[in-house]
Amino acid sequence: MATSLSQTPPHPSSTLVNISDDADLRLIRVLAPATSSPSNFEAECTSAIQGGDAAKLLRSVIANGAVAGLLEDEFSLDEAVSAFSLLTVYLDRVDDASVEKELCAALAESVGKIEVTGDDETALVKREKQSGMIAALFNLRSDAVEKVRLLAQIIDLADATALIQGQDRGVSPLADMLDVATLKASLALWGSDIPDEELRALYQAIVRGMDRVLAILSKDTSGDKTKLKKVKAANECKQKYVLFILATYTEESKLDSTAAKYAEEASIGAIRDPINLFSSQRQLTSLPAVVALQKSKPALHDLLKIFMDGKLQDYRDFTSMPDKNTVFATFNLDESECAKNMCLLSLVSLAAEHEEIPYSVISSTLEIKDDEVEQWVITGVSSGLMEAKMDQLRKVVLVERCVVRQFGSNEWAALKVRLDAWKTNVKGVLDALKNSGNVSVQ
Repeated sequence: MATSLSQTPPHPSSTLVNISDDADLRLIRVLAPATSSPSNFEAECTSAIQGGDAAKLLRSVIANGAVAGLLEDEFSLDEAVSAFSLLTVYLDRVDDASVEKELCAALAESVGKIEVTGDDETALVKREKQSGMIAALFNLRSDAVEKVRLLAQIIDLADATALIQGQDRGVSPLADMLDVATLKASLALWGSDIPDEELRALYQAIVRGMDRVLAILSKDTSGDKTKLKKVKAANECKQKYVLFILATYTEESKLDSTAAKYAEEASIGAIRDPINLFSSQRQLTSLPAVVALQKSKPALHDLLKIFMDGKLQDYRDFTSMPDKNTVFATFNLDESECAKNMCLLSLVSLAAEHEEIPYSVISSTLEIKDDEVEQWVITGVSSGLMEAKMDQLRKVVLVERCVVRQFGSNEWAALKVRLDAWKTNVKGVLDALKNSGNVSVQ
């Protein structure tokens, strides 16, 4: 069930009393039955309304758990969200900014903490109401930190189907918002002063959401032809946000058990799929939390390093060591898939080092037969990590473009050589043109 973040709640007038003189009182009477003492609740809220005290009114609603009644069957989704939206606007009537923020958080918490059990249609509707209520609050707030916190709550409360990636845009506004480019643009729009801890909590909520998506997709037996696409998109989305979580840990002294957990998870993800998120993962081993795995999970860290910048021979050496080979069973890694990926990465490394690669060098490096070379080159080009053509007569691969798996001093030196050669070639062309009289060089 989708949760629309663009929904516009109804707006009351600029005073605590609405268009209808008794609108506030009627709202209180709607909320009262969910409290332990409806009459006392109505009396307390009436006093706050008559005194123009928005903070007192909201505190009473929160303290008495009044919003829980909006989840009952007698209210539709639109009715529940509309009633809650009226309450959220009262936050703007609170004079003290710090009190306003406190009440905003408390109001959202009062919705989120309502326990909803079961997975039947009634339970799903109640959760959608909860998510919709907080979405209404999210839409009315402008503070960056508040919006980040509220979005995290919306994600945790939303039905997993509203988070599924790999669908056409517009199917689920919430899923659209979790697209990395979209969310990053939103965060920049909200403000640049969002603390790392707040961003980390948001990214963790998204990762939890993707885990729920993957869980429901794993149980889907409907024959959905787009299931594999959705699973792939969910895994990639999860891995990206795990990397974002790790990026919020900038100091080694602040690493904790959560950082260690996600460092392990990111490493496993990068080893399982080093191709599709190649660019996103290339700096993984430089993150403090991942560096710390050298001590806590040395075998996993060593294998990750090989996948980041090693070659097939490094991988073969690793798997031949009994104390290292257990890493595959420990972290549920498919050794045959790992070997295939290392072959592809080794081909990419070769392409980064040479403009022309003889078929014999490829077959030797990848430990394959000569008649398998062309299929591996096709696979490499299909991955998007390289562009190349094959000269079948000369039995060579002509590299046109290739990503660089690592860029250190050796790569800078190689770049300098290429630039110097380019400079020499350009000078030669200019000199030739000058001598021929076609151009005048000052």
